[in-house]
Amino acid sequence: TALREALHPNTDLLIDAHWAYAPHDILKVAYAFEALNLMWLEDPIPAENVAALKEVKNATRTPICTGENLYTRHGFRELVETQATDIISPDLAKAGGLSEGRRIADLADIYYIPISPHNICGPIGTVAMCHMCAASPNFQVLEFHHLDNELWNSLTVERDLIVNGHIPLPQAPGLGVALDEEVARGAAREDLGFFDAESS
Repeated sequence: TALREALHPNTDLLIDAHWAYAPHDILKVAYAFEALNLMWLEDPIPAENVAALKEVKNATRTPICTGENLYTRHGFRELVETQATDIISPDLAKAGGLSEGRRIADLADIYYIPISPHNICGPIGTVAMCHMCAASPNFQVLEFHHLDNELWNSLTVERDLIVNGHIPLPQAPGLGVALDEEVARGAAREDLGFFDAESS
């Protein structure tokens, strides 16, 4: 497989299907991916149909990851208790925050299911998730979208939060990072009037 051969042997490969398949179609894809030794296949089908997701999970050796559109531990309960996925990926910014994230992680840990949070936050939200992940014994990996984005890297007073693909936990009080208000003001865009009552 050219894709796997093009990567460094220690590079983990993950593929996101973005809920685009029916169960019988995604299984054809998942079987083909087995040779790639993926870290996971994400969101092969919508997570709301737990029984169908469990069938997909049990039919392939490719680990299944899902959960970014589920909310609170109650939204994860059936998925976790039926062990319908190999890995959960709650988006802590919308699943209930850091405290609820710990509850979700603890629920998954009872069933030996790792947690790999979905994350499209800026640097402060990302560091907040890092703290929660560091406190969770079943933490696997945290997604982030830095990609050498100059604004992302300059939004906090502390620069270069990501070091060789890792985020060392800040040791200062609170989250350990502070918003650079001057940079944030400079990056702010003019109000487009979406919430202006007179614009309707």
